[in-house]
Amino acid sequence: MTMTMTTLKPGVALLLALMLLATACGSPAGSPLTESAALAQEGPTSTPAPTAAVEARPTYPVQRGTVQEVFTFTGRWQPRDQMALSFPVSGTVRQVNVQRGAAVSMGDLLADYDISDLENQLASAEIQLETALSNIDSSATGGIQSVENAEISLANAKLSLERTRMGSPWTSLATAKANLESAEAALERAERSYNEALSHPENPASSVQSAYEQLLSAREKVQSSEYSYYSAAQSFNSYQIQIKEAENKVLEAEISLERAKADAAGGVSDEAVRSAQLNIDQIKAKIAQSSLYAPIDGVILEVYISAGDSVQAYNTVMVIGLPEPKEVIASLAITDANRLSIGMTGVCQVVNRPETAVECLVRRIPLSSRDADQTTRVAASLEDLPDGQLIEVDIPLQVRADVLWLPPSVIRTFQNRTFVVLETSDGLRTVDVELGLQTDDRVEIVSGVNEGDIVVAP
Repeated sequence: MTMTMTTLKPGVALLLALMLLATACGSPAGSPLTESAALAQEGPTSTPAPTAAVEARPTYPVQRGTVQEVFTFTGRWQPRDQMALSFPVSGTVRQVNVQRGAAVSMGDLLADYDISDLENQLASAEIQLETALSNIDSSATGGIQSVENAEISLANAKLSLERTRMGSPWTSLATAKANLESAEAALERAERSYNEALSHPENPASSVQSAYEQLLSAREKVQSSEYSYYSAAQSFNSYQIQIKEAENKVLEAEISLERAKADAAGGVSDEAVRSAQLNIDQIKAKIAQSSLYAPIDGVILEVYISAGDSVQAYNTVMVIGLPEPKEVIASLAITDANRLSIGMTGVCQVVNRPETAVECLVRRIPLSSRDADQTTRVAASLEDLPDGQLIEVDIPLQVRADVLWLPPSVIRTFQNRTFVVLETSDGLRTVDVELGLQTDDRVEIVSGVNEGDIVVAP
């Protein structure tokens, strides 16, 4: 509660005291004073001149408490583990089959290009193949050669399939998974060591700092291992597709061999057929590159394209992520991000819902403007929130506990002086003050006033 006190000038106070004394004591009957008073009563009545009311200025007591500088920013509640998706070739988007927030399974078609030209080329190539089949040499020698070539093609296709199978990157995936599990275990040990160091006040500061640095290093290793694991998983998924393509090549070679055998009776040559078939295979490969499939089971976090857009090869068109776990992801200017450090704790809450406030921790910040990932990430235990929910984050940067403070509005400056006006029993008095930490609502007072002093606002 703010109390307002006004101090009267000494002359005015003395006059009021004398008037009150005269009124309380009165005068004896028949005295000269009584007669003068009577005459005064019989005379004309005077009207006092109006005086302007003096507006009382608000006052504030010097209080003791905590002054803290808090950095506040907002971010989105999104999955922690994300992957950018792109087309390997340039093109124009024909259709987008998903939208933000959609759950997808590995292999689902997410989007594709307008491949009308490729489809026309494919139809033309198929006609050329049919023409080649109808115009092939009917000689028996040519037919035998065609069968031999088809057999060689089939053998090569089988060798290619076997070579692809032998090149399985499952060992890389297993190694990446083992490294991730090892890094997570190391992080748990580092967290226990850090908490153990904090629980023993007798430990030197260097031991606590060393434990903290090991904790930060363990967190970074977990993050690096996670990226390696998902990269290995993506490579393994691509390998599975390569296996399917190699199997299709074997199937095509088997069909070609059967056709060659069927045509051998008439003595056919397969040179034109092979050329036409190769053209068809190349067109089909381009069609496959013009389609974007989901590499994992996950949730679509961002969609940057729509039908009709022109897209450059390898530009990010979508972002997919694992449903859990989630964290606050914010895009801050690098100067703001640099005000934070990994391990800082604060409070996170859904915007305009203070009842959801929980403790949170800065998990990642961009190290420089050259980092590929420029997001700042904050870990928090916010449950049952939809993806994309706006979260407010308050991170204390500086804290001064058990200090004297005043609101900024009562601090006055003139030339090189910083001072306040105190209300005392002798009237108003100015005193110079030394300021400490300054925030929007509180200013730390290092010296110049005492707790409980009453300060008058300007």
